[in-house]
Amino acid sequence: MTTDTLVKDADLTLPRLYALRFGYSLLAFGLAFETWPVIVAHDSSWRGTESLVYCILAGLSLMAFVGLRHPVAMLPLLLFESAWKLIWLGAVALPAWLSGSMDDETWGYTASCLLVVIFLAVVPWPYAFRRYLHTPAERWR
Repeated sequence: MTTDTLVKDADLTLPRLYALRFGYSLLAFGLAFETWPVIVAHDSSWRGTESLVYCILAGLSLMAFVGLRHPVAMLPLLLFESAWKLIWLGAVALPAWLSGSMDDETWGYTASCLLVVIFLAVVPWPYAFRRYLHTPAERWR
């Protein structure tokens, strides 16, 4: 079976495509409303990690808007979003919660990261596994 056959066998239903678009819209608009006003209104002293994070998140919002048009092609974006949130929840939030050291900032980030359940629900996992794990890799040369 060729790579093309495996991917074509995984045609996604229209409701699944709309579910993906819902995930992209949540990501695109949520990040746009949170990041772009800060980027537009920043002053000349805006430097360092905070500026990097806002610019990365703004770029992520732009790519999520592309996902509204091309939901299957942009699937790695939702996989990335799911991965980093699950890593943060496991590496930061869970240990803080278990040790009783959750502060207000960590609770806020935790609430935001728990939205990962939406992304986990809209990702077509059988398709993702076939596309990214079961198909042969692209050639190196």
